[in-house]
Amino acid sequence: MTPQEKALLTEGFEVLGPERVARGLSATGHSWSDCFLAMAIWGEPGALVRELQTHWRKHYYVGTRIGTRAQVVNEIVKTWDHEEQAFRTLAAEWLELNRTTPRGAPLVADAVR
Repeated sequence: MTPQEKALLTEGFEVLGPERVARGLSATGHSWSDCFLAMAIWGEPGALVRELQTHWRKHYYVGTRIGTRAQVVNEIVKTWDHEEQAFRTLAAEWLELNRTTPRGAPLVADAVR
């Protein structure tokens, strides 16, 4: 995976946020009904594909839906389809660096005191 590909994927992860990236990793398929983006955006198989039926420029529509460029969507789809293990590894590393603190949990600085 090139640095440019990693940068596009990371941009996509940042737009989706930790919760949706984690949910997307539960995906098992490679079609619009059960891919990473389908699970990340809707959380259930089949929901995104139903929404996409009326849109012929799917990558542009999904980009608009999540707030990013079609180029980022293209990279997510391409890497998920052709380099799934590398995609999963990068997503797991990104999630590790971008964990959110649960509400009410003490901040690290507070816990040290």
